[in-house]
Amino acid sequence: MIFQIASKELVDVWRDGRFRLAAVLVLVLIGVSGLLAKAQTERARSERAAATKLERTNWLEQGEKNSHSAGHYGVNVFKPTAPLSAFDRGIEPFVGTAVFLEAHRQNQTAFLPAQDATAMRRFGELSSALALQVLVPLVIVLLCFGALAAERESGTLRQLLSLGVHPRSLVLGKALGLFACMLMLLSPAALVLAWIVWSSPAESAGDLRQRAAWLAALYVGYIGLFVVLSVAISAVSSNARTALSVLLCLWAFNCILAPRLASDLVHSQIPTPKLAAFEAAVQQDMQKGIDGHDARDVHMQEFMRKTLEEHKRSRVEELPFNFQGLAMLESERFSSQVYEHHFAKLWDRLQEQDRAVTKAGILAPLLAVRSASMAFAGTDFAHHRHFATAAEKHRFEFVRVLNEDLMNNAKPGDAQYVAGRALWETLKEFRLDPFPMSSVWTVARTGVLVLAGWLAAALVFLVWSAGRLRVVNS
Repeated sequence: MIFQIASKELVDVWRDGRFRLAAVLVLVLIGVSGLLAKAQTERARSERAAATKLERTNWLEQGEKNSHSAGHYGVNVFKPTAPLSAFDRGIEPFVGTAVFLEAHRQNQTAFLPAQDATAMRRFGELSSALALQVLVPLVIVLLCFGALAAERESGTLRQLLSLGVHPRSLVLGKALGLFACMLMLLSPAALVLAWIVWSSPAESAGDLRQRAAWLAALYVGYIGLFVVLSVAISAVSSNARTALSVLLCLWAFNCILAPRLASDLVHSQIPTPKLAAFEAAVQQDMQKGIDGHDARDVHMQEFMRKTLEEHKRSRVEELPFNFQGLAMLESERFSSQVYEHHFAKLWDRLQEQDRAVTKAGILAPLLAVRSASMAFAGTDFAHHRHFATAAEKHRFEFVRVLNEDLMNNAKPGDAQYVAGRALWETLKEFRLDPFPMSSVWTVARTGVLVLAGWLAAALVFLVWSAGRLRVVNS
């Protein structure tokens, strides 16, 4: 009986001109946004590849100079473009795409795409994920609010129940039929995901297939949640107008109010330090270590004394290595520890904010879905931190090699020492290791579990509404 009702509901909805019109609009929006985002992603990938090649050429052809000076010359590294950012842009427009690596300093990523955008950016960037998170639930509400409430108003509901149709079969059948219809709205998003996986390099296809499968399951559950809620509320509402009003209020809270309220509340409870305060704290700790460029620095003098005592020498010129290179190594080691400490605290604070917003999905499922979607797409903060941490490790290693060259190859007291292309070529290009799928699941797990909880509660509500339907019409 349930499947017969579902089949009839599927046919009735398909024949409804409103559904066909809404389906065409949604399909066009998701399809066009997916195509444009894929083209934009490919363009960004090619631009960053060209910039990386140019940066490598500039590094190799910088000419002869003191190896530590080459550390100040520095190099830019570029964040790889996540293939699934064509589906869900996440925070990508609002974080940097490149970071400048230089001696003694850990820089933040720069060149934010949002800085070059128009004022329309504040309304959000249309993507397949945004359409599924906001527009499709609205379509579901507008098409499903009268599933049972309209039949109650017209009197056909009483007739159906009088013929012996069980209320639970009727409610579940309608929900199943409507869910099958709404799954059609996911077809363009599914095609976008399939295209991304198919057009990606073979070495990353396996990882992308897992991510795409999780994204598909996530949005099937999210669409199912709104279908179940719409049918359940329609079942317990006295008329279609009441059902529509309640559902529109739920949609507005979930998709418009909750994201902003959660963000503001979390930032007020878990604030991030101001940039000036952050840099002041870093500089305060930096003063506790040696300054490799200041021979009169107290910490530098103490380090020199200990080094001379250790090697039983009275002057730095008598050391078997270049003391300036050793001092630069020690200075870099200390400054890296300072930056690592402060940036780790900042990263932890930002991830704590993300977790708090995700947990707020208990009140609005969009927050949980958005968090999990960005994690699977590789466009969330955890992936950005992965890049920033890897870039800092690369920076420390490349400065270490330069300072060791100065220490081991420059004669003691030789201020004229220079290195050349042979040394520059020993420094490898930056390569970002893939973000492990196990770590992706760790980040996305809370959002997935919150959505699963919502779906389970909605199904219980749907079953309860079937009993309420029988009482109303008895």
